[in-house]
Amino acid sequence: MRVPVSWLYTYVDLDLSPEELADVLTIGGLEVDAVERPTTGARGLKVVEILSFAPVPKADKLSLVNAFDGEREWEIVCGAKNFSVGDRVPAALPGSTLPGGFEIGTKKLMGVTSNGMLASARELGVGEDHAGIWLLGDDAPVGADVTDWLDLEEAVLDIDLTPDRGYGASIWGLARDLHALTGADLTLPELGDNPGGNATVEVSLADGTGVRRWDGRGIEGVTVRPSPPEIQKRLNLAGMRPISNVVDATNYAMLETGYPVHAYDRALLNGAITVRNAEAGEVLKTLDGVDRTLDAEDVVIADESGAIGLAGVMGGDATEINDGTTDLYVEVAAWDPVKVLRTGRRHHLFTEAKSRFERTVNTSWLPQGATRVADLITEWAGGTVVGGHDLEPIPDTPTPIRLRPARVRSLIGMDIPADRQVELLESLGCTTEGEGEDERLVVPPPYRPDMQIEADLTEEVARLFGYDNIEPRVPSTGQSGRRSPEDLAALDIRRALAGGGWTEVLQYPFIADEDLEALGLDDEDPRRRTIKLVNPLSKEESVLRTTLLPGLLATVRRNVNRQNTDLALFETGHVFVPPGDGHEALDGGPSGVELPAEPDHVALIACGAFEPGRHDGDARQVEFADVMGAVELLRRTVVADDLRVERTHEMPFHPGRAARVFFGDTEVGVVGELHPRVCKAFEVPERTVAAELRLDVIVAGGANLPTAVMPSPLPGLRFDVAVLVDVAVDHATVRDVVAEAAGERLSSIELFDVFAGEQLGEGKKSLAFSLLLDDPETQLTDTEEAAAIERIADAVEAMGGQLRR
Repeated sequence: MRVPVSWLYTYVDLDLSPEELADVLTIGGLEVDAVERPTTGARGLKVVEILSFAPVPKADKLSLVNAFDGEREWEIVCGAKNFSVGDRVPAALPGSTLPGGFEIGTKKLMGVTSNGMLASARELGVGEDHAGIWLLGDDAPVGADVTDWLDLEEAVLDIDLTPDRGYGASIWGLARDLHALTGADLTLPELGDNPGGNATVEVSLADGTGVRRWDGRGIEGVTVRPSPPEIQKRLNLAGMRPISNVVDATNYAMLETGYPVHAYDRALLNGAITVRNAEAGEVLKTLDGVDRTLDAEDVVIADESGAIGLAGVMGGDATEINDGTTDLYVEVAAWDPVKVLRTGRRHHLFTEAKSRFERTVNTSWLPQGATRVADLITEWAGGTVVGGHDLEPIPDTPTPIRLRPARVRSLIGMDIPADRQVELLESLGCTTEGEGEDERLVVPPPYRPDMQIEADLTEEVARLFGYDNIEPRVPSTGQSGRRSPEDLAALDIRRALAGGGWTEVLQYPFIADEDLEALGLDDEDPRRRTIKLVNPLSKEESVLRTTLLPGLLATVRRNVNRQNTDLALFETGHVFVPPGDGHEALDGGPSGVELPAEPDHVALIACGAFEPGRHDGDARQVEFADVMGAVELLRRTVVADDLRVERTHEMPFHPGRAARVFFGDTEVGVVGELHPRVCKAFEVPERTVAAELRLDVIVAGGANLPTAVMPSPLPGLRFDVAVLVDVAVDHATVRDVVAEAAGERLSSIELFDVFAGEQLGEGKKSLAFSLLLDDPETQLTDTEEAAAIERIADAVEAMGGQLRR
């Protein structure tokens, strides 16, 4: 953003040198890259009036101009063609000097003597416009010193705007900031009344186009001509080429207010205006003369003939303002930043309008921008505002932000009283509620959409207080940062698994929907509800993962393809559950209804040989028990309740070789062999075993520290029982029945044998348990054992089983 200092000082009453002003802005968070004086060195430049001109013989592209400087006439050779008799223009006559110290003299061109040169804006150092001679207008006094009359020796600030400082892309925004930073008086221009009634053009806004507000003004009876020289100078210094009073008014208003403006020649509009998505393949010729083939994602302004503008980026040449324009329709709108960004990138367009919309323009003050441009057009081009309309399909509703004065003080490190904090924020235009040291509610001003959370308010307090006023001090002693108990427990689990022979892997949290289909998950499975990425790295990484298994399976596949077939891997990390059941909103931020939940999981996968072979035998292959052993290791690490399992039939596991895992009564996950179809889909070995557990649930349910138990001074009573049950009955159910019947003295129970054979009968199996009864105060005898066995027998019979004697 290039900012002429004199333009900025029109609205804020400051008496600082340009260098001092640059320091104030930079320390206030707006980095000034340079202070430029582009016209330095210019001397002796005069305003001349063109009396006549004719082609130079043998050089039709050159003209011999007869110009009058108030004292005498001069013959000057000129290559430009944009002037007429009676125009007043700047001339560098013999003996004068252009910016940079270039001295002008008399020179022969094509056999004709040229006494100096007629100058463009770029040659005078006030811009990049080199399309023609700078036309100064009828008010320019012939013979006057151009540098003095236009006050050309002024400074320009080149400000490097960060994405969050969109207000800095306007003169008024900078003036408001300087008012807050320095306390200087702020005086913005009084605006005309907002017109009512019909704006002479009907407008409709289609849904999904991202237009947040649209303000249109009809203006009739304008006369298109050059803008006043002072306005041309300001635009040139700001880096914009003056074109005509109407177009310059739109650019001038944009630079002042921050709202991009577009003016249409109403006579060239064909019917009503519609804001819609472009049709794929539709062609629009933009103001730069390029025919652009549009994408269906582009948003366009269109009339009944087709697209006439690329929304938020550039207008079309079909309705361009020209010298014969008399009636206008002027549009000021607010567009969706993301849509504008993508449209500009698709068409390789980088415009002043696009750069402002990308940073988000507020809609609350948009009518002020429309009124300002209407005022400027009627002032410079005449005409009358005949009507207007204001459409706001997406209202801008300010959200109060919580401010805790004590929290602000702790972050800044300075004892800034609460009332002083509020005073600083109100100098920006914020409104506040609350008193004293209590929590305040702060509503940012409309021109500051970047202020959204308490941290933003803290930053504003710090910069307005003055970063250079914050005293350096040694940090106060306090508790150093430390890991939470949950963090430490998760770290212990990872270390335990690594110590147990499992290798940890880290992977991107992105998968493809096809991966979930390959897992065999049906459409109703919650894991099929994924969150799609707007800008995925690839098609294979297009959604956030809801399970860790696809990533681990892909790792196994890559290793197996490289002949590394003996694997035991694990990963801990987030999975992403779509919005709807998350946390409450904090500090005005999004709530869990808007953000995904991110529970922690741990997943394991193994294939090939789990133990290496020896000279006298083959390597032992991975089996279900190896993963169960890792799960038990995990349980012991966090000191969770006893492990138990229940048979399950769910994908992606083998229907007869998978189990749900419980720590006590809490279900924590699933373990088992992967289904053969899944192994084939992911190209991993058959009989691959895996587990996926809720790490956050495990950590929350564990005691985390082992509890020492005093052993009984008396010997315990150990005995075995065998229970005959149907094959369909899982061992966990039988175990629970036996344990409950054994009574309160039961110290431990373990399954040590499972047997099925013809001698038991068809469809039967035998489960053998080892039990230990213990009582620290009483010596147990065979009597207690017999009583326990009888209770167990009764309980087993009640469930349809039989105690084998």
